[in-house]
Amino acid sequence: MKALGLSLFLFLASCAHSIHEVHTSDFAPAAPIESGEMVKAYSEQFVIFHFIGNTDYVDEAYNKLMRACPQGQVTAITTQYSTSLGFFSWTNKILMQGLCLPNQAKKI
Repeated sequence: MKALGLSLFLFLASCAHSIHEVHTSDFAPAAPIESGEMVKAYSEQFVIFHFIGNTDYVDEAYNKLMRACPQGQVTAITTQYSTSLGFFSWTNKILMQGLCLPNQAKKI
């Protein structure tokens, strides 16, 4: 009986993860990676029984990325969209990364 209870608990508590899409922006202005600093931003949306609370999580991640480079320009942005599945719920996740180039950097 304990084994059945443990199996049921593990089944209900289990989860899965999936990367759906990875998008890369242009590399304009083109610059060596050493000329800038890598910046990251993360945001997520929790959904339970198809009830959604945060619908602007992608904009939040983008705004965080831009704020991480206040004195420069972000280029070579990659956006990773993934989902972590739970029991009757899931979490949509956005991870954005880019190269922050100082405004005075020369274009190649």
